Amino acid sequence: MARREHIVGLDIGSGTVRIVVAERKNGEGLAILGAAEAPVDGVRKGAVIAPDQTARSIQKALHELKKNHALEIDHAYVSLIDPRMAMMLSHGTVSVSRADGEITREDVSRALEASEAALPKLGNREIVHSFPLYFNVDGDTRIRDVVGLVGVKLEVETLFIAGFTAHLKNLLKAIDSAGVSPDDIIAAPYAASFHSLTRRHKEVGSLLLDIGAQVSTLAVFEEGALISLEIIPVGSGHVTQDIGLGFQIDLVTAEKVKRNLGIYLEQGKKEIRLADFPKNFEESFSPKKLREIVSARLGDIFELVDKHLKRIQRSELLPAGVVLVGGGARMFDIQSSAREELHLPVEIGSNTVGLNGKKELVTGPEWATAVGLCKYAIDQSNAGGRGGSFFSSPFSRRIAKLFKALIP
Repeated sequence: MARREHIVGLDIGSGTVRIVVAERKNGEGLAILGAAEAPVDGVRKGAVIAPDQTARSIQKALHELKKNHALEIDHAYVSLIDPRMAMMLSHGTVSVSRADGEITREDVSRALEASEAALPKLGNREIVHSFPLYFNVDGDTRIRDVVGLVGVKLEVETLFIAGFTAHLKNLLKAIDSAGVSPDDIIAAPYAASFHSLTRRHKEVGSLLLDIGAQVSTLAVFEEGALISLEIIPVGSGHVTQDIGLGFQIDLVTAEKVKRNLGIYLEQGKKEIRLADFPKNFEESFSPKKLREIVSARLGDIFELVDKHLKRIQRSELLPAGVVLVGGGARMFDIQSSAREELHLPVEIGSNTVGLNGKKELVTGPEWATAVGLCKYAIDQSNAGGRGGSFFSSPFSRRIAKLFKALIP
C-alpha cells in the first residue's frame, strides 16, 4: 500500500476517474509519483447514482496506477461534483471573550459556529465547506484577519457550500467499495483552483471554468476568497452528441471528429472524410458545418456562465479573466469562443509551477482537479487544518456515522 505520507487526489469526474499520487518536496512543492485514469460509469451529471459501477471504475484506475507506476493506494482526497450543490450566506455575531478585548482564534471559531447555527434548516443537504468572507469589529467592516485586534463585538459573513445528502452517501459508498478511505471531500471547482489559479488570479478577480463531459463547473474568486460556485448541466459530451446528430454518425466516431477538428482546420482541408476515421465511413462533410455545430454548443455553455456572472454582478468585471480547465478545455479555438461570449481575458489552465517528478503525466487541463486536490492537502497542512473541511463539520460527522452503519 502507498505510505500514508503520500498525497493522493481522486477526481471522480462526469466522464473520467483520474488519480494522482504525489509526495511533498522542498517545502510546498509536489513530486508527482504517478497518475492514472479510466472511463467512469454510474455517474450522471456529475453525481454518483450507481455506487457499485463507480467503484469498479475507480478500481480500473487503481489497477492502471499499480501496473504502470507500482503504486497502491488506500486513501485519497476526493472531489465532489453535485448538480444539487447549494451555496448559502450566513451571518454570525459573538462577544469577544477576553477582558482586554483582544480577539483570539477561539473567538473566530465561535463566530463561525454562530453563522452556521443561523443557517435555515438544511433538509436533505450537508455542509461540505464553510468560508469566512470577512469580519466586522465594532463597526470596522470587511476585515480579513481579525486575530489580535481589539474590540467588543465580532461579526462574520460566511459562505457555506452544501451537497445533497443522497449524492454524498453514494460517493462515500463508491469509494469505500473501491477500497479507498477518504482523507477529505472537496468541491471539484474549489479543488481545481489550488492548481490552476495563482494568488493574483484570486485576489483581483477571476473565474475558473471546468468543462467536463456531462457538466461544467465554475468558481468565482475575488479579494483572495471564493465568492460563488455553480454547476452547469452542459459539458463537452453534449458537443459530441450534437456532432453525432448533425452528421448521423455514432458517438465514438463523433468524439474523434471533435478531437481532430483543429488538426483538419489547421491543415486547411476543405472537407473532412469520415473514411479517415474507424468503421470506414465514406460520407464527407464540411468543416464549416462542424465548426458551427461546436460553436453553437459552446455558446450555450458560455451563455449560462454569463447569466451566473450577471446574477452575482460580476459579468465583464473580473480583471484576471477566465481560466479554462477540464477535458473540454482542449477543444479547438475554445479560447476565442469564450472571449467573444464573456468579454474577458481567457487562458487554458496548464500550470506546472511547484511540480516535480513525473509532472509530464499531469500537464493537461483535464488533470487540474486531481492535482488541485493534492495541493489542497498541502494548503490544509500549512493552515493547521483550519479550512472548510467536510469531515470537520458536525453535519458531516453525522452523515459519515450514518454511512458506516450501512456498510456490513
